[in-house]
Amino acid sequence: MSLIPCRSVLFLFMVFLYSFNSWGQGYLSLAGKVSDKSTKLPISNAYVGILSKGTGTITNIEGSFAFRFPKITSDSSLVVAVIGYKTYSIKASFFPANQKDISIELEPAQPQIVGEGFVKQFEASTLVRKSLWKIKKNYPQTPFLLAGFYQETLQQNGDYVKVSEALVRTEKDLRPKAVVPEKVKVLRARTFEGTNRSKKLNGYEFPNGAAIVAHSIESGIPEYLNGGNINNYKFELDDSLLYYMEKSVYQIRFAAIDSGIVAARNGKIFINSTDSAIVRIEYEFLPQHIVDIFEADKSAFNKKKRVGKRLFAAVNYKPFNKKWYLQNSEMLLETQFEDVVGSIHLHFVTNEILKSNGNLIPEGDMMISTDDFPHQTVAKYDEIIWGSFNFILPTERMRLIKDRL
Repeated sequence: MSLIPCRSVLFLFMVFLYSFNSWGQGYLSLAGKVSDKSTKLPISNAYVGILSKGTGTITNIEGSFAFRFPKITSDSSLVVAVIGYKTYSIKASFFPANQKDISIELEPAQPQIVGEGFVKQFEASTLVRKSLWKIKKNYPQTPFLLAGFYQETLQQNGDYVKVSEALVRTEKDLRPKAVVPEKVKVLRARTFEGTNRSKKLNGYEFPNGAAIVAHSIESGIPEYLNGGNINNYKFELDDSLLYYMEKSVYQIRFAAIDSGIVAARNGKIFINSTDSAIVRIEYEFLPQHIVDIFEADKSAFNKKKRVGKRLFAAVNYKPFNKKWYLQNSEMLLETQFEDVVGSIHLHFVTNEILKSNGNLIPEGDMMISTDDFPHQTVAKYDEIIWGSFNFILPTERMRLIKDRL
């Protein structure tokens, strides 16, 4: 019987040790669907993750999700939360490892109906102004990184003709002397583009959508509510308080006082009653003001015959380490090009919150255009490309684009 040299034994031991550590520090995954316990309808944009670690993902419009997390955090609580529902919380280790058919039903949180006296006492515009005034207290002001997933889709009369996806990092540095307060870097990306795309939609896209939706209130007061602009809107407090993360939330509608206001929009602001933090903003541009976006854009589609139909935007925040961070943000633009309806949907979701010194993304590494994403021509829509990172699950209709490459 031959003996293995000591050097080989040491090598095998190191390989074993490395393999053991890799296994010990590996990842687990859970996948399934989130729905309303009463109606059984899917719930979109619900946070799914380990809130105590700042990691997570969201459900897509079909309520489906896939969440990957380090094995060492499996004893932490898996949290599922969305405004208007009771928070679901259970140890991640409760589920069998790598289970793919989890069904989570969220129970609607009964709104608290308040009287007219309450609505008058808590004047809506005062609540909004207070939430804006407390931005520096409620949101991080020191440099940080958000590791996230970006998804951009283009639809033509309802069919997907282009899907772009990427792992990105956005670095935010709000210090007064910061040269570049926000930077976005692509780590990995791909684009599927169908052959059935009409020439009328050529040039119909945003050159840097990821930078648009990765921007958030963490960088300051929204321009349409900043300074004297807030006086362009009237605010109305709803007589019912919703719930988010087990805290009551004010629901405030806002609307432009004059249709002549540039880029006028109507929407809602959801404010946490405990610390006055804005947990969600959503709005739609007045139809006659969507043209303001086209006029500001100098791309090819600005010169074509088209009519803006709808521009919707929304942004959600989640609590972490006593601050509120961007959870996900999206923008949807619908435009009529003669007989073709084009729809662009930009969506960014934060998967991890990391510390930074403000210089982790060099200016030369910043993303310039989503047109730089490499095109995938292999007719296979898989998620292996993302490794251990989290992502927004593509819908079944979105996956059909692989048949038209």
